[in-house]
Amino acid sequence: MALHVCQDPVAVLENRRILADQTLPLDHWALPWQKHTANSHRVTAAERGRGAADKDTGIMDVDAVWTTEPDTLIGVFTADCVGLLVADPGIPLVACIHSGWKGTAQAITLKTMRELISVGGLDPARAQAWFSPSILQHSLEVGPEVIEAMEPLKELGLDVDAFWRRSEDSDSDRLYLDNQGLNVAMLRMAGLPAKTSMCRSWTPKHIPTVSVTGMKDGRPGSTSHLDGSSPQIRERERHEGVEGEAPGTDPGNPGAGGENAGARTGG
Repeated sequence: MALHVCQDPVAVLENRRILADQTLPLDHWALPWQKHTANSHRVTAAERGRGAADKDTGIMDVDAVWTTEPDTLIGVFTADCVGLLVADPGIPLVACIHSGWKGTAQAITLKTMRELISVGGLDPARAQAWFSPSILQHSLEVGPEVIEAMEPLKELGLDVDAFWRRSEDSDSDRLYLDNQGLNVAMLRMAGLPAKTSMCRSWTPKHIPTVSVTGMKDGRPGSTSHLDGSSPQIRERERHEGVEGEAPGTDPGNPGAGGENAGARTGG
């Protein structure tokens, strides 16, 4: 699904067209060119089409994207890194985060969540999160440089040591990292309660998944979009710009609309 790391862009575009038939047209997509940063970006309606058919038009140097715009598909690309989808159906708002070990060391998930809360109005108590298939701890063996890179997370209050497992070789300086677990901890630190719907697994059948038939090239992608026909969006559009109103909220049914935040992972 990724144009910025592929051997055959024609095959990637074919894959994207297959997914577009199941979601939104390509000119409604907005995709990043990821660089293992901690940068996030709010996608506007004017940015639809960026990165959809040409990698050079992608949103540069960001690894997390989010939007409150209806009928706008956003996404991130992952190999064995964590792909994380977050949604607040009460606004509605959706976000996609790419977090390899470099992103985790920079606390991208925590930083993005704080932006979603402070700028986007996300309510952690109402939010939901899904993890894409990614490498698990028993396979993620890392060396001293990664171990050292994770140390600054302790200054944020994260118990990093709880997410290491030592090698069976007592003489080895290598450890096994629970990258998923650290990102879960960041979601908790941002305020998502323990009861939050959070699907975390390697196995695609356990998460909202779309299978792209005939995928030939490029990395898998995790995408999300808001259905423009949802009651929350229509209500928000009616109240936009009206002083004293909370756009997109529905006090009588704060948990409604989950079916309108289309989260899809896989490839």
